[in-house]
Amino acid sequence: MSLDVNRLATFGDVRRDILDTLQMLKNKEIPVSLGMAILAGHKVLNDNVQVEINCAKLALQTKNEAHAFIPLVQMGSNMINGGG
Repeated sequence: MSLDVNRLATFGDVRRDILDTLQMLKNKEIPVSLGMAILAGHKVLNDNVQVEINCAKLALQTKNEAHAFIPLVQMGSNMINGGG
């Protein structure tokens, strides 16, 4: 069975959960709709991490002259509910 989502602490955990989900789908242990929902959530997480990596690359490529950019976007600290 898939890992408890409360225990997904590392990217290794997430990769294992993706593989477990695919295996459960293959074995018809979970409905396709549930598998798709789990994997869609992981895709959103991956996309978000890629944005943060791109911001870090920008800082490196500009020899940290992009330092004013990083606080502007508040990488990793914006509230997901839009609250203040």
